[in-house]
Amino acid sequence: MASVIDINNVNKRTDINDANKQKDFNNINELTNVNNSVNEQIEVNTKGQILTCVEIKMAPSADEEKKWERDGIIYQILMGLCANVVVLGPAMGFGYSAVAELAMKASKTDDLQLDDVQANWMATVSALGTPLGCLISSLIMRRGRRISMFMTSLISLAGWVTIYMSNSYGQILVGRTISGISTGMASVPTTVYAAEISGPKWRGTMVTWTSISIALGVLIVYIFGYIFKDDWRLVALMCAFFPVMAIALILLVIPEAPLWLRDQNRFEEALEIMKKFRGVPEDQPAPAELLFELKPRPQMKNQNLLQHLIKRSSLVPFVIILGYFFFQQFSGIFVVIYNAVAIMDKSGVQVDPYIGAVLIGVARLIASLLTAGVSRKFGRRIPSIVSGVGMTIFMGGLSLYLFLTENGTAVSDHGVIPVACMMLYIFTSTLGYLVIPFAMVGEIFPSKVKDILSGLTVAIGYIFSAITVKTYPDMLRLMNMHGVFLFFAIISFVGVIFILLFLPETKGKTLREIEDIFSKKKVVELPVEGAVGESVASNAIGL
Repeated sequence: MASVIDINNVNKRTDINDANKQKDFNNINELTNVNNSVNEQIEVNTKGQILTCVEIKMAPSADEEKKWERDGIIYQILMGLCANVVVLGPAMGFGYSAVAELAMKASKTDDLQLDDVQANWMATVSALGTPLGCLISSLIMRRGRRISMFMTSLISLAGWVTIYMSNSYGQILVGRTISGISTGMASVPTTVYAAEISGPKWRGTMVTWTSISIALGVLIVYIFGYIFKDDWRLVALMCAFFPVMAIALILLVIPEAPLWLRDQNRFEEALEIMKKFRGVPEDQPAPAELLFELKPRPQMKNQNLLQHLIKRSSLVPFVIILGYFFFQQFSGIFVVIYNAVAIMDKSGVQVDPYIGAVLIGVARLIASLLTAGVSRKFGRRIPSIVSGVGMTIFMGGLSLYLFLTENGTAVSDHGVIPVACMMLYIFTSTLGYLVIPFAMVGEIFPSKVKDILSGLTVAIGYIFSAITVKTYPDMLRLMNMHGVFLFFAIISFVGVIFILLFLPETKGKTLREIEDIFSKKKVVELPVEGAVGESVASNAIGL
């Protein structure tokens, strides 16, 4: 009897063990189905015993998340810097005519010689090509950010090589026109690219790098002009080196913008590249906030480009940023820059034109560098307001000084006051008015129409610039110099009022949040807490 009981107990224990083993295997199967968050390594011998335990990938620790964020920021900065190399070559077109004109007009027997009218057209055709380049850039950007930057560099290279090899006045005009087109093409793609790859913390800084690159390019060509005063061909050849470097970086280093890939329904590529820009390792699941960035907005079916353009979220920022460009240009920024040496001469200070150009270039570059940090800390509105107020004060002071001197009042300053006013005017304008409108075109428009509206806005801005520069001599005859500068001071002040009333603050906001600012119906979407797996990523963005 006892034997029977023992046997029954053994059988019960066996059944219990089998049940426990079955539970273990059921638990393992459940863990296997966890969404890419679990990795299991199970090894069973011939007796059915589990030899290796389950290994589970846990959520990243706080230190790991900080490392991911740091790695992502470093990658964003490196790619942003590489993209801005594209701007250097075209930006040199702004300053080339200033350093090449004297050498082209100098008497010589073995090379081209231009008269005053030809030299003026050599500078003008480049300015005329700039708005055209902005419009061309809008069309090319629809094919991708990388292809747009590549074409910009290629056209810039063609322009500089044409100038270098010119054997006639007509060829110089062709080269300068091509160079001007590349200048117009350069501003928008790099700004848009920086806005689309950067996170909210660094976007305010990175979108200002285009203006820094423009200031750096102008300074470099001024330095080339000072070193090679008598050789405009060698200056052009030196400028051609920078588009070559940019082409190499685009082909070998710079990836496509993930938001553009998303809009082309290339979600897998977009997710892979966005993980790099956010520092997430390839073998880790994408965090919810990353998926939220890539999540496309719900759109009505069969909407064409025109329907996207007439939306409130497109028209309102277009009108606001266009208004900012109006006040930027009609406050006289480019007029003062283009006529800085003449104003210095009028004040009685004798300055080597090449040295004066280099000093102005240095002032612009320093102010552009400061703007990057100031914009990151204070956003868009405060630097713009400070810039407008400073421009009003210094341009008003310059107007008053010139009014007094033109009416016979002797000011024993040896011409220091107008030079100081002009330099401080350039410095304060760069802190806001000169830089921030170009920076905001990369972040203020919805992604569906960003390529079109950003290029169109900058093109109109350059048309405003051409109008102010062209009408300056006529204004000078009608209003005298002090009257012209008083007009610029008044426009700067009205621009401050416009900024206070209409310019939104975009500091610390994602591109989706910026778009919601201008949407009639603001949609609040909260990301899911925690990390999710790749299969969830695929479902979230429509794979």
